[in-house]
Amino acid sequence: MKKSFIYIAISAVSLLGFTSCSDFLDRIPQDELSDGSYWKTPNDAKMFVADVYRQILPGKWTGDIDGDIDSDNAVHGIKWAAGNVSKGIYDAGDMAWTDEYKAIRACNVLLEKIDLIENYDQADKEATIGEARFMRGYIYFGLIQTFGDVPYVEGTLDLHDMGNVTRTPVEEVYAKVMEDFDYAIAHLPAQWGSSDYGRATKGAANAMKARAALYFKHYDTAADAAKAVMDSGEYELFDAANSGQYAKLFWEEQEACKEAILVRQNIAGKKDDECYIIGWEAFPTLGWGGINPTQSLVDAFECIDGAPISESPLYDETNPFKDRDPRLEVCVLHDGETMYNVTVKTAPMKSSGSTGVAQHNDATATGYYQQKWLDPSIDPQSDGWNMGKDWHVIRYAEVLLTYAEAKNEIAALDASAFDAVNQVRRRVGMPDLQNSDPTKPTYCGTQDALRQRIRNEWRVEFALEGSKRKWDIRRWGIAKEVLNAPFLGMKYKLVDDAANADPKDEGKVCILYQGENIKLTGSKYEDHNYLFPVPQTELDLNPALGQNPGYPTSK
Repeated sequence: MKKSFIYIAISAVSLLGFTSCSDFLDRIPQDELSDGSYWKTPNDAKMFVADVYRQILPGKWTGDIDGDIDSDNAVHGIKWAAGNVSKGIYDAGDMAWTDEYKAIRACNVLLEKIDLIENYDQADKEATIGEARFMRGYIYFGLIQTFGDVPYVEGTLDLHDMGNVTRTPVEEVYAKVMEDFDYAIAHLPAQWGSSDYGRATKGAANAMKARAALYFKHYDTAADAAKAVMDSGEYELFDAANSGQYAKLFWEEQEACKEAILVRQNIAGKKDDECYIIGWEAFPTLGWGGINPTQSLVDAFECIDGAPISESPLYDETNPFKDRDPRLEVCVLHDGETMYNVTVKTAPMKSSGSTGVAQHNDATATGYYQQKWLDPSIDPQSDGWNMGKDWHVIRYAEVLLTYAEAKNEIAALDASAFDAVNQVRRRVGMPDLQNSDPTKPTYCGTQDALRQRIRNEWRVEFALEGSKRKWDIRRWGIAKEVLNAPFLGMKYKLVDDAANADPKDEGKVCILYQGENIKLTGSKYEDHNYLFPVPQTELDLNPALGQNPGYPTSK
C-alpha cells in the first residue's frame, strides 16, 4: 500500500497562484466561508485540509525537480531554462513567499474554525489538526531554511495585512516548527485507510522533524526522530537484499514501495498535473539537453572496492564507468548507452569555448545526461507528458543517512552510525564502511573520515533528486568552496582523421575520456548567499522587514 502519498491537482498556471476551477476552495473562496454557512461537519474540515495540500505548489513538495542545477551536481543544458541561482545570481526580484503564506493562512483558518464543528470524533479531529500543523511546520521550515528570520503568523491575518508584520528570529520560528511536528507525530496515524491515502502520517512528521533538526544542527533531536521512523517498522529500503533492482525505485512500477515516506503523487494521463516523465527533458529525444551531471558528480561515485577513484586501482580513466558504484549508471546516461531506442552519442563534438560542446544550443553541456527517473516502460514521445511516477519528498534512505550523520556528530565513530550508512550502501552492493581494518579502502579511523564518507553518501544516493545537495552544501558550510570551484564536463579531444570522420565534422574525430575537460560557466557564492534575499515585492510592501545582510536594500 502507498505510504504517505500527496496528490495535488495543479495546472500550468499554478505557479501564479491558486489553480483548477473545479477545486473546492475555488468555488467557495476562504474569505466567504462564514461560520454560519460552513464548518458544520467533519467532512467540511477534511475538504478544507485537502485543499491546503493543493496550495502547496510543486516546488514546495518536490524541492524543485530541477534543483540540482543550484549545486555542483549538474548544470542545465536547456540554456534558456536555467535560473539565476544556478548562475550564482541571488536577486531579490526573483524571490517570493506569497504562496507559502497563502497556505499558512489556510492552515491557520482551519485551526481556528475546526472547533465550530459538532459531533467530530476526537481522534479524527486531532488527526485533521495534525495534518494542518504538519503542513504549516513543513512550510515554515522551508521559509527559515531559505530566508532565515521570517514573519511568523499563527492567526488568520489577511494577506494585505502582511505589510504590518515584522520578521521573527529564526530560532523562535524553528521552535514553533518543532511544536507543529510534535503535535503531528502525536496525533497522526501510522497509516491511513486505502480510501484516504495521500495524507501525511506519523512517519512523515518524524522524518520531517529529523530533516529540520539536522539542518539546524540539533543532532540529538535529529537522531531521535530518525530512530522513531526506523523503529516503527513501517518503512524499509527498496531492494535491501541487493538483487540489482535499485533503478526501479525511480520507475512507476515501484512508487508504492515501503521506502516511500512522503511523495508528491502524479496521476497518469493528467498533463495539467505536471506529470511529465521526471527526467524526460534530460534525454535528447526532443533535442533538449535538460539536466547535465557535472564531472564532479560523476567522480564522486566510488569504485566497487569502496575506494574513491583517486585511490582505487580499479579505476580506468579511459573507461570510467567500469567497476564503479552501481548508482552511477542509474544516475548518469553516457555515450554508447541506449534508452527509448535511442543510442546516446556525445561524439563528435566541437569546442564552443567556455560553454562546452556545440552540437546545438540545447545539447548536453557536460557530455552526460540525467538517467535517474527515466522509466524505460514509458514511451517519451506519446506519454512524456502523461506519466504517473510519484516524486519522492522523503524516502527511507534519507532517514538512515540522517541518523548516521547525527550519531557520528554526537559521538565519533558511533557503531550505529556505521550500521545506518552501511544499510544504504549494501542495497547496491557497496562494501561496508568500517573502523577496524586500516588496510582496506573503506576504513574510517576518525570522526572526520566517517563524516566525509557520510557526506559523499548523501551526494551519490540523492544525486538528481531535486534540491537536496543545494541545502546539504549550505548546512555543511562548503557551498563557497564547491560552487566557486571550476565547473567541468567530461574529457575529450579532437584529432585529425579524415578517413574515419563524418564529412560534417571537418576531418575531425572525437576521442572521449582523453584530453581536456569541458570548461563550463559555473556558479559563484559569497558568504552572505547562505541565506537568500528577502523578496523585493515584500520589501516594497513593508520596508520594515529589512533585507538580509549582503544584499541591496532597494532596487
